[in-house]
Amino acid sequence: MAGSRALELAELEPVGPGTPAGRYLRLFWHPVMRARDLPPGRARPLEVLGEKFTIYRGEDGAAHVVAYRCPHRGTPLSLGWVEGDDLRCRYHGWKFGCTGDCLEQPNEDRPFSEKIKMASHPTREYLGLIFAYLGDGEPPPFRRYPDLDRPGVVTTDPPEVLPCTFWNKFDNDHGHRAWVHRATALRKNRKDILVVRHEEVEETPYGWRGIRTVKGEQEDMTSSLGTVSGARADAQRALGPARHTHWFMPNTRLFFQRSRAPGFENSGLWETKAAWVVPLNDTSHAAFDVTVAPVEGAEAERYAAARATQEEEAEDRWDLAEKILAGDMALEDLPDDMTAYTSFTIEDYVTQVGQGSLKDRSKENIGPSEHRTILMRRLWLREVNALVAGRPLTEWRVPDVPFLDSAPARAAAQGAE
Repeated sequence: MAGSRALELAELEPVGPGTPAGRYLRLFWHPVMRARDLPPGRARPLEVLGEKFTIYRGEDGAAHVVAYRCPHRGTPLSLGWVEGDDLRCRYHGWKFGCTGDCLEQPNEDRPFSEKIKMASHPTREYLGLIFAYLGDGEPPPFRRYPDLDRPGVVTTDPPEVLPCTFWNKFDNDHGHRAWVHRATALRKNRKDILVVRHEEVEETPYGWRGIRTVKGEQEDMTSSLGTVSGARADAQRALGPARHTHWFMPNTRLFFQRSRAPGFENSGLWETKAAWVVPLNDTSHAAFDVTVAPVEGAEAERYAAARATQEEEAEDRWDLAEKILAGDMALEDLPDDMTAYTSFTIEDYVTQVGQGSLKDRSKENIGPSEHRTILMRRLWLREVNALVAGRPLTEWRVPDVPFLDSAPARAAAQGAE
């Protein structure tokens, strides 16, 4: 398939071992679980990139990712016991170290442990997430993001698992905002959300950067907000640092938004957010979201408590989303007291899941204004085709300095005050 012709976009949906997209994704570190969801001494099954694994945390606190099945008779290792930093299979008691070496075979009079080796994968913890490298050979340097390392309260949300291809999340361009989130905007009296915005994108050494503008800004706005009236002026002012969004290839988005935490919606607090989109298999993906809020002291405690209430509210959001997809209720029927944070996720869920797979919508009519979607697909096709053909790949580089320290970001923040 690879050597004679270029791949088409729909061929980048499969992510299992040996697939073009799967091979490319396995060149990078990915979050695979929220750290707090894996207590010491616990093993769990894990599916990511179309493969099954076992993830466990040793009694000393270190997280490990190893093969899904015991190499003896194939029993899932997540059924077994964690002993120190090792894992024992429940079926016959074979014991394995975190590096995959077989350490004990209790039923064997003449053990052959030294001949048994199972797969193990490097792990790192960062920002409340467990990352793993699932490729072959030595992993690349682990990425850190300067904007996320700034002082503040770090909130690691529960992963959002959507039953649709990861491309549906990738294709979620900024042009959807005034339409997908219309019900929330009307319920929360946020007229600025209803203003149509455009986004120009450009390739960067790390992936791409998006620059958002309010529709009509170029026609009737020079350098002063005073020339724009009504909702459009509010929308332009509300953009602030959110004028810029950044995409780190292959699957990480970093952006800035006004806080939606209860009690902070109108506080002027700007959060730094990152989202990693990780395919679980060919038909579902997980989004791992991290938020950094620049608050401290008593305000930090109040903010953390507010974010905790958001997590409690989110527990039944997918049930509501499925009812909406089934036609049993409408987005306008969501409770008035539901936070914008939760209703936004429901609105995104129904539109993205409802799209179906790439092959099911092969007759799309992409508009010339959809710059983000066009560039994202072009970059991915370019890189995966190069991988399959054995050509050099782009060496993506994360900047050393936070984006928020740049002059454009400071100017945007001042305009949003």
